Amino acid sequence: MYEQPKTAPGTRRHPPARAHNSSLHDRLPDGPGAAAGSQLTGHLAALHAATAAVRRRTADPARRAELDAALEQIAARISALSPTAAVLRSEADRDSGRSPAELHDHAHALAGRLLVVAAARQDTATAMLACRRMDAHAAALSLLGS
Repeated sequence: MYEQPKTAPGTRRHPPARAHNSSLHDRLPDGPGAAAGSQLTGHLAALHAATAAVRRRTADPARRAELDAALEQIAARISALSPTAAVLRSEADRDSGRSPAELHDHAHALAGRLLVVAAARQDTATAMLACRRMDAHAAALSLLGS
């Protein structure tokens, strides 16, 4: 039978706590930060696709210009996070059955998910971009009466 070695009363047998810097993993190519970075890029790509779908269904030139600027900002953020990643530009009309309100609602939800991931990664630039897109899609929804 195993008997634990005796220690003096009040003495702990636990090793001293080591400082841990989790941001170090963000710099390692195979660490947890690599998966989170690709997750962030994936959420940005999904938001880009949803914003492009909204743009295709928008007739107002001023709104189209705002959406074009948003698409450029999202693509620039993807390039900044992953220079080798390319934004997939699909003109497939997968959104043909959705109303403009549904498209804005979907884009708003994607921006919200992007915000959560960006906040977890402490990526302020992406979080701010996500907030701006959430605000824009919420404003569009209110104009549409949804």
